[in-house]
Amino acid sequence: MPKFTPNAIIKDCWSSIGNITFFHRNGQCFYKRKARPIFRGTPAQLDQQQVHLRAIAAWQHLDHSVQLQWNELAKSVPSHRPPYNEQHHISGFNLFVSAYHGFAQLGREHVPVPQPYPLFPISHLQLLQIDSAGSSGSVFLRCRLSLQDTDDPARWHVSAKIQLTAPGVGCDPGKMRTYMGVGYTDNEIVFNVPRPDTEDYHIHLRYRLIDNVTGYRNNWIRYISNE
Repeated sequence: MPKFTPNAIIKDCWSSIGNITFFHRNGQCFYKRKARPIFRGTPAQLDQQQVHLRAIAAWQHLDHSVQLQWNELAKSVPSHRPPYNEQHHISGFNLFVSAYHGFAQLGREHVPVPQPYPLFPISHLQLLQIDSAGSSGSVFLRCRLSLQDTDDPARWHVSAKIQLTAPGVGCDPGKMRTYMGVGYTDNEIVFNVPRPDTEDYHIHLRYRLIDNVTGYRNNWIRYISNE
């Protein structure tokens, strides 16, 4: 994929212009032809679209004074997109929608109330075991989640984007699917993933925490195998 080269006039690019889309990977900027897919989405993606539309409608029905509270809280929340600096933050609308989606993922979809963005604990996800459940067509990824600097581990839930590919095949971000970790004892969680057609497979996984109190979510964290 073509790599964008900074110059004296343009130091960085993001978003789309014309038929070109700029994106960042591992801190470097690349560009590609803007995708124009015909695929209209899976049932799960269409469900998520409906959640998003309900979140937008909920924001539009908020009293303006409440919207201003969200805008003020968003000033301390760094953006997930470039440019990455202290002056660039998300909007109150984006903060509200993020909290709405977070609660929806937890199975408690409702209109969130303005709350300060929390300090997320430092987390580490360790893959413990891979179990194939016979004829069920599922693969169970048993993991241990380690959290630092938190007095309430039960407050934090885990959402992951996962893709299982044949060995040597790279990750396709567009084919990653979202799974919620099911909690067990001793900080162990399990992801139930459809089994791929190949016997041997490689796991591509990134995860993030969802705050059970506010619905907020932190940035994606890439899982790196210790093998």
